[in-house]
Amino acid sequence: MGIGRHAPENWMRVTGWSLFAIGTLFIPYVPWYILGGIREEEIGRWGFFAVIGGLVVGVCTRMYRLGSLPVKRGLLLLGIVGMAFVVLGQVPALFSWLMYGGSFVRHWMPWERIGFGLGMLLHIWLAVTALMTAVVSGYALTGRMEPELRLRAREGAIYFALLAAVIGGWWGWDRYQSSHWIAQTVPADGSLEVPRDSEVRVVWKGRHDSMGMRVRYADSPDTPVPGETAGSGGGMSYRPEGGFAPGARVQITVEAGRRTHTFTFTTASE
Repeated sequence: MGIGRHAPENWMRVTGWSLFAIGTLFIPYVPWYILGGIREEEIGRWGFFAVIGGLVVGVCTRMYRLGSLPVKRGLLLLGIVGMAFVVLGQVPALFSWLMYGGSFVRHWMPWERIGFGLGMLLHIWLAVTALMTAVVSGYALTGRMEPELRLRAREGAIYFALLAAVIGGWWGWDRYQSSHWIAQTVPADGSLEVPRDSEVRVVWKGRHDSMGMRVRYADSPDTPVPGETAGSGGGMSYRPEGGFAPGARVQITVEAGRRTHTFTFTTASE
């Protein structure tokens, strides 16, 4: 598409349609959902936000074509921020594909390597188109495409202040979610004199299909702790085989999606 005067509009259009189309593939309620029986809440949320993002980009593309120069500069600035979030949004998705490979689409793609490549390619494509949109938007603001689009110093200062506020707000929201995604742990964190045959239960908020639990003795992490683990979309449980060691400090680490939580308790001496 090059770096002509219509390049920002063209890249916006490509990114918008890509977000919309690929986002629908990850919404569990559409017939062409590609992940089969996996109904993890964060995956559906990712698809929903991608579709909404695609629609927003489409509206902004139309406004850019018809808008005045101040409107165009504002949309270019907004586009750089938005595209940065699109690129960042592909990181956890790519990480999941690297962890689980083509097993996500094994129900319809018998060749796991092809399924893995397809999943990676979808997110890499979104990252590349979003990055190109951001680069072209930044280039347009230098005035080399159209001198009238050159960003003024005052507008730049306002932009960077808003950008810092948005990034700070997003970081704070994500930290809050990471600290408050667990609804209940049994035993509670820091509990003492817990019966040795107690079942460990963790209940989290929302639904997650990818999960794991590690059970260790905090003072002897290499000592095996045999037992039976079970899980559902809303939590996990663990029942020790033969009971925990007496007077031991047990450390539980549970993972669901990209969230992690660790808590400890101490068993009864007898």
